[in-house]
Amino acid sequence: MKTKSVTFLQSMFREHNTSLLRFLTAKLADPHEAEDIAQDAYHNMLRVKQPEQLENARAYLFQTAANLALNRLRKQRRQGSCERTLHAEAGLHNTATTPSTERTVCAQYELEAVLAAVDTLPEQCRRAFMLSRAQGSSYREISVELGVSISTVEKYLIRALEHLRTHCRPGRRQ
Repeated sequence: MKTKSVTFLQSMFREHNTSLLRFLTAKLADPHEAEDIAQDAYHNMLRVKQPEQLENARAYLFQTAANLALNRLRKQRRQGSCERTLHAEAGLHNTATTPSTERTVCAQYELEAVLAAVDTLPEQCRRAFMLSRAQGSSYREISVELGVSISTVEKYLIRALEHLRTHCRPGRRQ
Protein backbone atom coordinates (compact mmCIF):
# COMPACT_ATOMS: atom_id res chain seq x y z
CA MET A 1 0.00 0.00 0.00
CA LYS A 2 2.79 2.44 0.96
CA THR A 3 4.72 1.50 -2.21
CA LYS A 4 1.73 2.59 -4.28
CA SER A 5 1.75 6.00 -2.56
CA VAL A 6 5.50 6.42 -3.08
CA THR A 7 5.15 5.53 -6.77
CA PHE A 8 2.30 8.02 -7.07
CA LEU A 9 4.38 10.77 -5.44
CA GLN A 10 7.32 10.00 -7.71
CA SER A 11 5.07 10.49 -10.72
CA MET A 12 3.72 13.72 -9.16
CA PHE A 13 7.30 14.89 -8.78
CA ARG A 14 8.16 14.12 -12.40
CA GLU A 15 5.01 15.76 -13.75
CA HIS A 16 4.73 18.85 -11.54
CA ASN A 17 8.04 19.69 -9.90
CA THR A 18 9.18 22.17 -12.57
CA SER A 19 5.93 24.15 -12.43
CA LEU A 20 5.86 23.93 -8.62
CA LEU A 21 9.38 25.38 -8.42
CA ARG A 22 8.43 28.19 -10.82
CA PHE A 23 5.34 28.93 -8.72
CA LEU A 24 7.32 29.01 -5.48
CA THR A 25 10.22 31.00 -6.91
CA ALA A 26 7.72 33.67 -8.02
CA LYS A 27 6.34 33.81 -4.47
CA LEU A 28 9.66 33.70 -2.61
CA ALA A 29 12.06 35.26 -5.14
CA ASP A 30 14.70 32.75 -4.07
CA PRO A 31 15.16 29.48 -5.99
CA HIS A 32 16.90 27.78 -3.05
CA GLU A 33 14.03 28.57 -0.70
CA ALA A 34 11.59 27.41 -3.38
CA GLU A 35 13.39 24.05 -3.49
CA ASP A 36 13.24 23.76 0.32
CA ILE A 37 9.52 24.54 0.37
CA ALA A 38 8.83 22.12 -2.50
CA GLN A 39 10.67 19.38 -0.63
CA ASP A 40 8.61 20.13 2.49
CA ALA A 41 5.40 20.01 0.42
CA TYR A 42 6.29 16.58 -0.98
CA HIS A 43 7.20 15.44 2.53
CA ASN A 44 3.76 16.57 3.73
CA MET A 45 2.18 14.63 0.88
CA LEU A 46 4.03 11.52 2.08
CA ARG A 47 2.14 11.82 5.36
CA VAL A 48 -1.24 11.75 3.59
CA LYS A 49 -2.85 8.34 3.69
CA GLN A 50 -3.38 7.23 0.09
CA PRO A 51 -2.49 10.49 -1.68
CA GLU A 52 -3.37 8.81 -4.98
CA GLN A 53 -7.01 8.98 -3.90
CA LEU A 54 -7.03 12.76 -3.43
CA GLU A 55 -9.62 14.39 -5.68
CA ASN A 56 -7.05 16.85 -7.07
CA ALA A 57 -3.59 15.89 -5.87
CA ARG A 58 -1.87 18.62 -7.91
CA ALA A 59 -4.03 21.33 -6.32
CA TYR A 60 -3.38 19.82 -2.88
CA LEU A 61 0.37 19.85 -3.53
CA PHE A 62 0.36 23.46 -4.74
CA GLN A 63 -1.85 24.64 -1.87
CA THR A 64 0.37 22.88 0.64
CA ALA A 65 3.42 24.54 -0.92
CA ALA A 66 1.71 27.96 -0.95
CA ASN A 67 0.84 27.61 2.75
CA LEU A 68 4.39 26.60 3.60
CA ALA A 69 5.76 29.54 1.59
CA LEU A 70 3.39 31.93 3.38
CA ASN A 71 4.51 30.59 6.75
CA ARG A 72 8.15 31.05 5.73
CA LEU A 73 7.49 34.65 4.63
CA ARG A 74 5.69 35.41 7.90
CA LYS A 75 8.57 33.98 9.89
CA GLN A 76 11.05 36.10 7.92
CA ARG A 77 8.90 39.20 8.53
CA ARG A 78 8.79 38.48 12.26
CA GLN A 79 12.55 37.99 12.35
CA GLY A 80 13.06 41.23 10.41
CA SER A 81 10.74 43.04 12.79
CA CYS A 82 12.68 41.73 15.79
CA GLU A 83 15.95 42.87 14.24
CA ARG A 84 14.53 46.36 13.58
CA THR A 85 13.26 46.51 17.15
CA LEU A 86 16.67 45.55 18.52
CA HIS A 87 18.34 48.21 16.37
CA ALA A 88 15.78 50.77 17.51
CA GLU A 89 16.28 49.83 21.16
CA ALA A 90 20.03 50.13 20.74
CA GLY A 91 19.43 53.67 19.47
CA LEU A 92 17.17 54.60 22.40
CA HIS A 93 20.11 56.07 24.24
CA ASN A 94 19.70 58.97 21.84
CA THR A 95 17.02 61.20 23.40
CA ALA A 96 15.78 62.29 19.97
CA THR A 97 14.35 58.79 19.45
CA THR A 98 12.68 58.61 22.85
CA PRO A 99 8.90 59.11 22.48
CA SER A 100 7.40 62.12 24.19
CA THR A 101 5.20 61.66 27.24
CA GLU A 102 2.20 62.71 25.13
CA ARG A 103 2.91 60.05 22.50
CA THR A 104 3.39 57.42 25.20
CA VAL A 105 0.06 58.30 26.83
CA CYS A 106 -1.73 58.31 23.43
CA ALA A 107 -0.23 54.92 22.60
CA GLN A 108 -1.37 53.57 25.97
CA TYR A 109 -4.94 54.78 25.29
CA GLU A 110 -4.88 53.20 21.83
CA LEU A 111 -3.62 49.92 23.27
CA GLU A 112 -6.34 49.94 25.92
CA ALA A 113 -8.98 50.57 23.21
CA VAL A 114 -7.69 47.66 21.13
CA LEU A 115 -7.59 45.33 24.13
CA ALA A 116 -11.12 46.37 25.13
CA ALA A 117 -12.34 45.69 21.58
CA VAL A 118 -10.58 42.30 21.56
CA ASP A 119 -12.27 41.44 24.86
CA THR A 120 -15.71 41.95 23.25
CA LEU A 121 -15.06 39.35 20.54
CA PRO A 122 -16.73 35.94 20.85
CA GLU A 123 -14.45 33.50 22.69
CA GLN A 124 -13.30 31.32 19.75
CA CYS A 125 -12.79 34.38 17.55
CA ARG A 126 -10.78 36.10 20.31
CA ARG A 127 -8.67 33.00 20.92
CA ALA A 128 -7.93 32.65 17.19
CA PHE A 129 -6.95 36.32 16.98
CA MET A 130 -4.67 36.15 20.02
CA LEU A 131 -3.03 32.92 18.85
CA SER A 132 -2.38 34.50 15.47
CA ARG A 133 -1.31 37.99 16.46
CA ALA A 134 0.11 37.63 19.95
CA GLN A 135 1.75 34.21 19.61
CA GLY A 136 2.41 34.12 15.85
CA SER A 137 0.69 30.76 15.39
CA SER A 138 -0.06 29.56 11.86
CA TYR A 139 -3.63 28.96 10.71
CA ARG A 140 -2.98 25.21 10.86
CA GLU A 141 -1.69 25.45 14.45
CA ILE A 142 -4.71 27.54 15.44
CA SER A 143 -7.11 25.09 13.79
CA VAL A 144 -5.58 22.22 15.80
CA GLU A 145 -5.63 24.24 19.02
CA LEU A 146 -9.28 25.28 18.61
CA GLY A 147 -10.47 22.04 17.00
CA VAL A 148 -11.86 23.78 13.92
CA SER A 149 -11.04 23.85 10.20
CA ILE A 150 -8.49 26.23 8.70
CA SER A 151 -11.38 27.87 6.83
CA THR A 152 -13.08 28.59 10.15
CA VAL A 153 -9.84 30.08 11.50
CA GLU A 154 -9.71 32.38 8.47
CA LYS A 155 -13.32 33.45 9.11
CA TYR A 156 -12.57 34.13 12.78
CA LEU A 157 -9.59 36.31 11.88
CA ILE A 158 -11.51 38.24 9.24
CA ARG A 159 -14.29 38.82 11.75
CA ALA A 160 -11.81 39.96 14.42
CA LEU A 161 -10.07 42.39 12.08
CA GLU A 162 -13.37 43.86 10.87
CA HIS A 163 -14.45 44.23 14.51
CA LEU A 164 -11.20 46.03 15.40
CA ARG A 165 -11.43 48.33 12.37
CA THR A 166 -14.93 49.29 13.44
CA HIS A 167 -14.15 49.78 17.13
CA CYS A 168 -10.64 51.23 16.95
CA ARG A 169 -10.83 53.83 14.21
CA PRO A 170 -8.59 56.86 14.80
CA GLY A 171 -10.51 59.62 16.55
CA ARG A 172 -13.30 57.29 17.71
CA ARG A 173 -13.96 57.49 21.43
CA GLN A 174 -15.40 54.55 23.31
